[in-house]
Amino acid sequence: MEKDTPSDLIYFLWIDEHNKNDLAHIRHWNNLKVAFDDNGIWLKDFDYVQINSVEVKSIPFKHIFYAKNGKLFLLNSLLPSRNLPSLLWTPISRALPVVLPSFNHNYFGITETVTLSLVPSNQEIEAKRLITTMADLDKYIQNAPAIRLKNLFWAVLNTDQVFILGQPMLPIQGEAYWQKEDFVIPVGYNFDNPILTKVLNNNINPQKEALIIWDSSNCYFLINKCDLRPLSLSSFRLTKQIIEMA
Repeated sequence: MEKDTPSDLIYFLWIDEHNKNDLAHIRHWNNLKVAFDDNGIWLKDFDYVQINSVEVKSIPFKHIFYAKNGKLFLLNSLLPSRNLPSLLWTPISRALPVVLPSFNHNYFGITETVTLSLVPSNQEIEAKRLITTMADLDKYIQNAPAIRLKNLFWAVLNTDQVFILGQPMLPIQGEAYWQKEDFVIPVGYNFDNPILTKVLNNNINPQKEALIIWDSSNCYFLINKCDLRPLSLSSFRLTKQIIEMA
């Protein structure tokens, strides 16, 4: 008889209803279903990757089960814990809607209106942005074929660092990023409340004229999209000359 592998199982999570705000990190997982019993909140249909994700591991006071033969087993246990709950299930977006705060659109302060932070994420996302140093770019670009730079754009951040956008990424040292809307986020991270990114983008960047570069310490700065220009050896040499003369 074939044995179920962890990736074949369906996982459930139970949490006390008083701790429902701890589910904010996973509200955007549309495959999940939610139900309520007398004591708390049930969520089901987690897959193996989700149940082992940083988002789920960061939820305190939870109970995780897997389903088999009509029974629920506590995670890592071989003994059944209880029968499958007979409940009314509904999509997570409907059962746990997010109520966004009211914003003063004339002023925006992150700490005064909404908490949005980066958290580690094991979601695999291809890097398409890079922050590196002028020195490392200089070493590479002097002998790089023009075709290798064709689809890349760049902007100078300061006298030492540059931002490069496009693919394929250059094989040089630097910090890799991915992009969601106008947010440029370090690879290996995502927002703890992704549903709030549109609201935040509208307040920080109402004209959509900038890219918002967010780092793992939860600080950000803006790059005007108009400052991005095609990356080429000639544009690099001219920019370097201007920096050295300043």
